Amino acid sequence: MKVKIAFEWDRMAQKELGVELDIPERNVQSVIRTFLLNLDYNDRQKWIHTNVPNKNVKHITEEELYE
Repeated sequence: MKVKIAFEWDRMAQKELGVELDIPERNVQSVIRTFLLNLDYNDRQKWIHTNVPNKNVKHITEEELYE
């Protein structure tokens, strides 16, 4: 996954410095999982409904969750 993001402020030039990251899939999963697990159930549901199309949401059982 490619992401462009500012990561530093150049005080002399008075502008942001950026990077383009090509993040490996396993790291993307880890970041997203950590972010979502820090939300309570209600906020997690809101985030999912706002940011993930319904066609990409598959409901699973508790057993499937921990396979």
